Amino acid sequence: MNWRFILVTTILVFSFASSNPVRVAALDVPDTSDVSVLILVGNYFGWNYFDAKECLESWGVNVTTVAYSLDYEVNSCLNREPRPITVDLLLSEMTPEILIQFDCLLVTSGGQWLALTQSEDVLDFISDAFDLGLVVASICTGTRVVAEANNIVNGSRVTYYSLSDPQMTAAGAITILGAEAVADGSMITGGRGGGTGGGGWLEAPTSEVCAEIVRNVLGMSRVNEVSVTPSSGPVGTNFTILASIGNLNESLGEILSTDINKVIAQIYVFDNRTLLDTIELSDDDFDGNYTGSFVGFQNGQYRVDIEVEDSNETIEVARELGTFEIETETIEPLDIVVISAVSVGSVIIALLVIALFRKK
Repeated sequence: MNWRFILVTTILVFSFASSNPVRVAALDVPDTSDVSVLILVGNYFGWNYFDAKECLESWGVNVTTVAYSLDYEVNSCLNREPRPITVDLLLSEMTPEILIQFDCLLVTSGGQWLALTQSEDVLDFISDAFDLGLVVASICTGTRVVAEANNIVNGSRVTYYSLSDPQMTAAGAITILGAEAVADGSMITGGRGGGTGGGGWLEAPTSEVCAEIVRNVLGMSRVNEVSVTPSSGPVGTNFTILASIGNLNESLGEILSTDINKVIAQIYVFDNRTLLDTIELSDDDFDGNYTGSFVGFQNGQYRVDIEVEDSNETIEVARELGTFEIETETIEPLDIVVISAVSVGSVIIALLVIALFRKK
């Protein structure tokens, strides 16, 4: 081959490589502009609304406000200086076709809760959003409104808040003490907040609830994988539960940068979700794999839920990630033969002993 051709080719290849450096794949960062949140307000809404809207929009989330009102002008709560807003939509204008365009319906805090709970239109609207697949989130007194929305909280874990706890319990929710926010499937709740003396807009876990909205809508979870081994066994079997847990710092660092505080496995009866046992899982190797064991003493099929608590005191509930079965131990044909032989032998020995005593 001509040496000049080789030299020219080498120079061209080198020049091309120098002008086109190797590209490193970017991190898989979710696009928060795909998330659309609808905030429901009424007259005397709390300032928590402004915090939630600002928080979400700072992350690139689309926020729309709908009012239960006869006018687009809605007044803020009385425990702060007046700050009325002009909303984007009225409840009377909402249709299922419009509602389905959103990912989440958020009910914030404030004195609006009384009027909202007394309106069947509002309660139907919230339950319709839930039935259409929207995430339903609420903060502080907003949880009172959601608690009365046609029992949509039934079976959900929710954060404890004194004003809404009786209604949550009556509607079939399971309240969790000590949690700032709880995300259970499409139900997200945040507790706490001040009364008419002020402070609720500062004390409410607004950023925690907003972070859970974004995480949920983007389809991300702290729970990567769950396994139960063995998958079945007789009464007395020791089942091992393994949960692979991540903190989401790499993908949602700006929105959700936390450590994992606690991982709990809850075991439910497969058919009726009766709680059988609760087990705290441990990560002895600090590798994100949490394990625990459970000894089965009752026949049946069971499901495993995982609760993950992070350093923001937020709990994510991941449902029905593992199943296993405790079986009745069956007797094999060979065992039946052995048992029968032993039984017949025992009878013969007993008869011989009786006969021997009679001779004496």
